[in-house]
Amino acid sequence: MWTDPVAARTVAAVVDAGTFDAAARRLHVTPSAVSQRVKALEQTLGQRLLVRSTPVRPTAAGEAVLRYARRVALLDQDVATELGLTGPRRPHLAVAVNADSLATWFLDALATFTASHDVEVELHREDQSRTARMLEDGTVVAAITAQTDPVPGCRVDPLGAIEYRAMAAPSWLRRWAPEGVDAVALREAPRVDYDRTDTLQQDWLATREVDADAAPRHLVPSSHDFTRAVALGLGWGLVPRQHAREHPHLVDLGGPTMRTVLCWQRWRTPSSLLDGLTDAVVGTARSTLARA
Repeated sequence: MWTDPVAARTVAAVVDAGTFDAAARRLHVTPSAVSQRVKALEQTLGQRLLVRSTPVRPTAAGEAVLRYARRVALLDQDVATELGLTGPRRPHLAVAVNADSLATWFLDALATFTASHDVEVELHREDQSRTARMLEDGTVVAAITAQTDPVPGCRVDPLGAIEYRAMAAPSWLRRWAPEGVDAVALREAPRVDYDRTDTLQQDWLATREVDADAAPRHLVPSSHDFTRAVALGLGWGLVPRQHAREHPHLVDLGGPTMRTVLCWQRWRTPSSLLDGLTDAVVGTARSTLARA
């Protein structure tokens, strides 16, 4: 058997901490001990597990060991709970969530979950099109994702859709579209994109037969600040309905309602903690989001 849970947990600690020294402090051992555990496991497996960069990152083989370590940790936590044992640290769950969910409804779900579970939750903010990769490499045990097909080793629960409307401030309209929001105005007027990978405004412009590459844009990589930028007149943008209600002075530019359909994916590993988190997330999402 190759299995060495202690060495696997050490690999996970190094990845989480980013360096061997930081992992040693977290594990309360010497950096030499951390290095020896990792090296011994690499020799046993005959494969390199970690790229010694800053921060340290797992190789493909290291990702497999990382997933194993995460699953063992979940099982350990469940057994400890059943036996009424308390350790020096609370159970830890790493979850990936997209920015708009984090800014609108996800924290309500998390508050419901933590109200009845004594656990530490680490949130990784990432676009819903890229969170599935974090499940695959073992970075997180659950994720909000746009991927409907299950990641290997995971199960999927549909959540619903975030709906967006194209909105702008009255000052933007007065400056850029005094005669109306037509294709000419949209080619000349600035918009707000979340980041360089955000295609939501681009997709909306396509419905108006406007080339997004020809129009100016600002990049504001924060959901709350994105809506505030639109409200301040920096540019027009696709605003979640929940945020639009908080800014009643914004003007709806018409056009189609854009939708981002979301799913919850979690590891299939039996875990009462993951079950509890899943119940809170799915319940909150389905009472908040539009039907997909």
